[in-house]
Amino acid sequence: MIKNFLIRSVSLPLIVFGLMFSGCATTNKISQDFKPDTNFKNFKTITWRNFSSDIPTTNNTAIKTAIEKNLATQGLEWVAGTADLAVDLNILTQEKSASSPRFGISLGLPVGNSGSIGLGTSKLLGNSHQQEGLIIMDITAVATNQVIWRGTAEAVPLSQFLLRNEGQLNGVLKNLASQFPPQ
Repeated sequence: MIKNFLIRSVSLPLIVFGLMFSGCATTNKISQDFKPDTNFKNFKTITWRNFSSDIPTTNNTAIKTAIEKNLATQGLEWVAGTADLAVDLNILTQEKSASSPRFGISLGLPVGNSGSIGLGTSKLLGNSHQQEGLIIMDITAVATNQVIWRGTAEAVPLSQFLLRNEGQLNGVLKNLASQFPPQ
């Protein structure tokens, strides 16, 4: 009986601990902004206007191909000359933002005559000047030269810009491009 109690009292905290940390994976923040009075259905063709990257390991050709593919699935035709829309894509580095403060409480189950209660906090440890990627995609109406849509992907780990991690970066680019046109 004591053995079963000890197994249950040790297993439950381990399960809770595992569930807490399974949700701590890094996620990219994808957001968009657009001119609300724009009829996006009027635009049929698109072309590149500008592409720049501050990250030396960026595979420009692969990134442009991924954006082209994803925007083509949204019904836009890519053309080399004059188009309805123009894309500006800028990839920048920024200082990694500090994690939000955390507070936790743990309770210990009494074994015998003792129990425990613990409180704790966490803060970002290590180098506070770590860098991460920021992708900004502007889509401009060529006729008016006004940006009608902006999409951003924040907190992209720099490791995703390496050739061996191209698949992960393509997932971020797909999520970003799928926001256009806004619904």
